[in-house]
Amino acid sequence: MDDLITEFIAETREMLQALERGLVAWERDPADRERLSEIFRFVHTVKGNCGFFDLPRLAALAHAAEDALGEVRAGKRAIDSSLVDAVLAVVDRIGEMIEAIAAGEDIAGGDDSDLIARFALVQPEPMAVEPVVPPVKAAPAREPFRSVRLPTSLVDRVMSGVSDMILVRNELERQLRKSDDDPALIANFGRLSSLLSEMQAAMARVRMQPISTLFDGYQRMIRDLTAELGKQVEVEIESGQVELDREMIELLRDPLLHVIRNAIDHGIETPAERQAAGKRPEGRLMLSARQTGNEIRIAILDDGRGIDAGQVAARAVERGIVTAEQAARMETAQKLMLICEPGLSTAREVTAISGRGVGMDVVRASIERIGGKLRIVSAPGEGTRFLLDVPLTLSIVPSITVEVGDQVFAVPRSYVREIVRNGHDVEAERIGGMRHVRVRGELYPCLGLGALFGIACEADPERQVLVMVTMIDGSVFALCVDDIADHCDLVIRPVAPQVIATGLYVGVAQLNDGRPALMLDLVGVSQLGGIASDKQSRIVTEPAAVEEARELAAMIVFDGFDGQRRAVPLEQVERLVEVPAGAIGRSGDAAHIVFEETIIPLHGLDRQTAAQSIDVLVLADQGRRFAYATGGAVDTSDIDLATVTTETGRRLALLDGHSIELLDLATPLDNQPTCHLPDDDAWTRTFLRPLVESAGYRIVEQSRPADLAIRIDSARSDSVVIGDQGLAVARGDVAALKAALQLASQRKAS
Repeated sequence: MDDLITEFIAETREMLQALERGLVAWERDPADRERLSEIFRFVHTVKGNCGFFDLPRLAALAHAAEDALGEVRAGKRAIDSSLVDAVLAVVDRIGEMIEAIAAGEDIAGGDDSDLIARFALVQPEPMAVEPVVPPVKAAPAREPFRSVRLPTSLVDRVMSGVSDMILVRNELERQLRKSDDDPALIANFGRLSSLLSEMQAAMARVRMQPISTLFDGYQRMIRDLTAELGKQVEVEIESGQVELDREMIELLRDPLLHVIRNAIDHGIETPAERQAAGKRPEGRLMLSARQTGNEIRIAILDDGRGIDAGQVAARAVERGIVTAEQAARMETAQKLMLICEPGLSTAREVTAISGRGVGMDVVRASIERIGGKLRIVSAPGEGTRFLLDVPLTLSIVPSITVEVGDQVFAVPRSYVREIVRNGHDVEAERIGGMRHVRVRGELYPCLGLGALFGIACEADPERQVLVMVTMIDGSVFALCVDDIADHCDLVIRPVAPQVIATGLYVGVAQLNDGRPALMLDLVGVSQLGGIASDKQSRIVTEPAAVEEARELAAMIVFDGFDGQRRAVPLEQVERLVEVPAGAIGRSGDAAHIVFEETIIPLHGLDRQTAAQSIDVLVLADQGRRFAYATGGAVDTSDIDLATVTTETGRRLALLDGHSIELLDLATPLDNQPTCHLPDDDAWTRTFLRPLVESAGYRIVEQSRPADLAIRIDSARSDSVVIGDQGLAVARGDVAALKAALQLASQRKAS
């Protein structure tokens, strides 16, 4: 019976959430009869379940709501806000009792007559009965959706087991690479490796939930708050198919709730104020989410009164958060971020500057602790945009690992602005008792991780590495370590509460060699070093005049096999992988590798290399993938795009006084030939496109010029025509397709 009660509680919670969302949507569109029927079915199901488990209080409440909704369906009662309020009150009361049952409390002695009486106070009014629509022939029934409810602890346990298998696989792969084992054994291991990767990806999907479940949960709060404030707000939600880790959704729930409440309470004006400002009476609130690589961009937009950055800065000076000199040097974005300071966190204190900042320091800290970033864009009278970039999941975090003495720590890659090695371009200074470093003329606070944690550093100070860390408020500090150990994706697991309580770590990961590595909480590290706690240190002031704003781009910098130093935008780098030389395939002069069961072209490889394995950057942009071979160290750096010049088709920039070539997937790599493909269908996507790309071609849109065109044979749909010579090849003839592509490539070269 306990299992049945547990199932009943879980199912009722889900139905109550669906009921709440449905009622709010139905109130906005009372003519939606289908939604009304859905709401009625939910209430009827709740009533039946409560009766089965002999819960008369719950059954009576559900029965009263069902009767009222039945009168609406029959055209005997009109829908209005009072009726919706009454049904929502029933939903709330049932929800409270469900939680009491889950806690083992007795609910038999309560009285709900006040809620049931509200339905009698809502006077029934006849509704115009819509004409009966003649029945139409039903479409064939779809196969029912099947699901199973599992405890999250079981899902986490399976995910942990899969992660352990991945670590064992990585260690075995290194051992196989060093030995001369049977090629058949290596091939079987490759298949096993692919299956494990697929299993890990599938388990990660199990943890994912649509972000729409988070957004939809705010609808009730928005409805109640706008009614309380006498405002009219039109809500738009754009979430598409975006999914987030369920743990991430829970951690975002409260910060987003606070931002939305602020937008309605302090951002959007009353109807009278909006009309006086020349706006329509209804305010607009938009919640959107979209995926960019391994991050989710969440935007909360309103068209309200906006924020006056100048007034925010003036109030910050008044409160002693920054000095007048610092405020004068701030850009608009920096001034807006001041609303996230605790000193500007009450509505009473900042009413004159549009009221933002109520608890925004908590919002910023919450977003920062999950590895996210917050930006604010606003102007007086033009509304406000809160932009949050958060990782897809907390369980797998793109990271760099750093060495300090004999210890290894992990740093979330989302915080890393660039990696700088000590040298003639780095100067150390002490200001106010704190160590600072000057990098390319700019001064930053510097924390030695070894000194901070009491670890003896092994590296020569001149050879130490500076990890330039960008905090959520835009401030930058340098973290000094002995060396960079690796760039990798780490599976993060929770640590003991005593470790979390230090405020210095967010979890632990097991490295490929089996060693554990604590993931640093950079907020706590900066506070321990006296940076984040000192508001004045957020902006390092100098008597020099403010430099003109530079357009900086985060780049991955590496050495090519030809000795040329190159850089590629960080946002286009999917992964850095080690590829055995034997795993590199060729089609003519074009090289390719197999990555995650997909053939992708490989560029930048010196055919004469004798290396047993090479490091390869996997690049992705707008659904296209490339790989680029690296012949040297891989670092990150911010490159000033103002220094970019074009020379013989190459984009060059200056980094530390040296020329560096910029690669971009928006432009051809290595003078890569281009190709038009026939209309996108399943065969083109899954077979032809990978084959063409492995031959060294880049697929471009039909509107752009291309070196080669492939089309379907108008006379025989089972054939394709390659090139201007009209060479027809059967779809299934792989050898002929490869030969035709190689011939076309040779003709272009000649």
